[in-house]
Amino acid sequence: MNSPVFFLGGLDAEMCEIRSILKEREQPFYDKNLSWGARLSDYKNEVRTLPNNVIPVFVELTIDLPLPEKAIVIDHHNEKAGTDKPTSIEQVAQLLGIKLNRRQQLIAANDRAHIKGMIHAGATPQKITEIRAFDRRCQGVTEDEEKQAESICACFRSKGKLDVMEIQFPHTSPITDRLFDQFQNLLVITPIAINFFGRGNIVKILSKKYKGSWYGGNLPQEGFWGIKRISQNQIDEIKSLLTSLV
Repeated sequence: MNSPVFFLGGLDAEMCEIRSILKEREQPFYDKNLSWGARLSDYKNEVRTLPNNVIPVFVELTIDLPLPEKAIVIDHHNEKAGTDKPTSIEQVAQLLGIKLNRRQQLIAANDRAHIKGMIHAGATPQKITEIRAFDRRCQGVTEDEEKQAESICACFRSKGKLDVMEIQFPHTSPITDRLFDQFQNLLVITPIAINFFGRGNIVKILSKKYKGSWYGGNLPQEGFWGIKRISQNQIDEIKSLLTSLV
């Protein structure tokens, strides 16, 4: 009988919880503690040596290699993102034939729609704070980043339909968590990426215009989009486009 072997992608609360589920159920998996943007090629050697009697399950990995014949792809980004589509942890639970507990359900709600998703699911403020802190730790957010974000957000005042912010650290979650419900559309430029948070129709426009970008969230209502930072011209172009769209 063919059995699944899981390959885990970039770390966040959802991926950490998937790993816990697999450990608890003694399901075989590979986990290289990868960051967002993880690729199938990060596991090329492990995939190449898989025996024929297993089914590889790729969880939130950019597919940049030919897929094995029996492979299962689990994701909740890009074309698989949306309010009506199952999150990755929900897809894993379905594959294993298990029911998520309350905490795991809230982690799924968080992955789909951030804090609003957990509010809609009936989470208490304490539980929301707990899960968002867990998510940031899983992502690798440092204490220094938390302190910088706290200072930045304390001075934040929205300018209206679009706010633009440039930060000196790579993780955006310490910013967006603290600024929840304080902006309409937000562009956050980090040393490595350009990130947009806001209206779903703008997310879709950006995703179609810029190849190699990524997106997700509670679409079509709202979501996030990002692309690797390349040049100042690229940043200026995206700023100009967003100004025309909002």
